Amino acid sequence: MQRVAAGNDAFGYDRHARNQALRMANGVAVIILGFSLGSFLALLPERSNTDLQEVVHGLDRLIGLMTKDLVELPAVQHHPETFIVEVLGVLVGYVILKHMRQDADDYRSAFRRIEPFYTAGQRRRSKLAWAAFDIIGIAMAVLVPFLMSLLPAGVPDALVAGVNRLALAGGVWCIVYGTMLGMRTDLFRYNFHALRQENVYELGLRESDSLRETRLGEKRLCDLSDSITHVGIMIGVIGALALYFLPTMRTAYFWVPIVVTVVVTMLLQWAVMSYAKRTYEPDFDADGAVAGALA
Repeated sequence: MQRVAAGNDAFGYDRHARNQALRMANGVAVIILGFSLGSFLALLPERSNTDLQEVVHGLDRLIGLMTKDLVELPAVQHHPETFIVEVLGVLVGYVILKHMRQDADDYRSAFRRIEPFYTAGQRRRSKLAWAAFDIIGIAMAVLVPFLMSLLPAGVPDALVAGVNRLALAGGVWCIVYGTMLGMRTDLFRYNFHALRQENVYELGLRESDSLRETRLGEKRLCDLSDSITHVGIMIGVIGALALYFLPTMRTAYFWVPIVVTVVVTMLLQWAVMSYAKRTYEPDFDADGAVAGALA
C-alpha cells in the first residue's frame, strides 16, 4: 500500500485534486452549456431536412445503445439543430466526467492512503475559497433569472431560457469547482473513498487485528456511500430526462431533480463519512498530528 508521508505532498496529490476539480466543473458545465446553446438555436426558424433527420436518427440509435433502449427520443424534431447540440453537449460532458472518474480511480489505486500534510491555515484558506466560489455561483444562478424575469413581455422564451441556462452553467461551474477545491484538503475523505479500490478479502491482511477491523468497518461504510451515489445519480438523471423529453411534463426547470438529488446525496454521504470518522479515526487530521509531522 502506497502512502504519502505526513507533511509532504511527494506524489502530487494537490495538483491531482485541483485537476479533478477543474475536470468535474468543466464536464458538468459543458452539459448545461449544450442546453443553453440549444435554446439559442431554437430562435432560428423551424426547419428540417433529410440530412439533419439522419443525424437525429443516428444520435437516437447511439443513445439507445448507451442506455440499453431505456431512453427513446422523439423521431421528429422541430429544431433538429437544437436537439443535436444538446445531445452533443451531454456526450462531451459525459466523456469528460468519465475520464475524470477513471483518472481518480487510477490515482486511488496507486495511492490507497494519504497521511495528513495540510496545515490548519491551508485548510482554513481552502474553506474560504470554497465559500467564495459558492457565493459567486449561487449569485449567478439566481440573479440572472431574476433579472430576466423583469424583461418586458414579448422577449422570446428561447432567448430567456438560453440566458438562464448560460448563467446556470457558470454558477454550477463555480459551485462544483469551489466545492471540490475546498474538499481536497479533507484527506480522510480521500482515504475513505479510496477504499473502493480495496479488495475486502485482502484488506488489512498484513496489519493488526484492531486495524483490520477498523479498515473493514470503513470499507463497509464506503460501499454504503457508493451505493447512495449510484442511486442518487439514477434518480436525478431519470427525473431530468422525464421533465425535459416527456411532452406532458416538459419544463424549463428540468435540472431541478439533478440539483435536489445531488444535494441530498452529498448530505447523506457526509453523514456516512462523518460517522465513519467519528467511529474509526476521530483524530486523523488533528492539528497536533500535522504539526508533529512537520517538526
